[in-house]
Amino acid sequence: MQDNYLIQILGTVVTDGDSETIDLTTTGAFYKKEDKYYVCYDESAATGFDGSKTCVKVWDKGASITRFGRYKSCLMIEKGITNLCNYDTPAGSLVLDINGVEIDSNLTEKGGEVNLEYTLNSGGLLISENKLKMNIKEL
Repeated sequence: MQDNYLIQILGTVVTDGDSETIDLTTTGAFYKKEDKYYVCYDESAATGFDGSKTCVKVWDKGASITRFGRYKSCLMIEKGITNLCNYDTPAGSLVLDINGVEIDSNLTEKGGEVNLEYTLNSGGLLISENKLKMNIKEL
């Protein structure tokens, strides 16, 4: 896999009414396998997960965000469906409910855009509302 794509990521997290946005531009790999698209890139200190690799898999009715390395996680996002996941952070591991709100993608073999909206919940309590926008372009 070659890092021959420019990946622009805009992530917004709303917690208790406070909004935080991360704007990251990096290079990574992008490819299609069967009916799914894959976007893989190395995390940076800006995201708090330096030394980890993230792969976003997008298909017709869902997406997953899998982080490999020191802090592992796999978020399964499907609109209108709640999925459980383990989520490692620098503060420890959590089991979270992932509620898919919206999944929108116009990906083709040449790149495109993905928009994901989901909530993270634990013990029935809302932790955060999340929006992730990715723009993928061939270098």
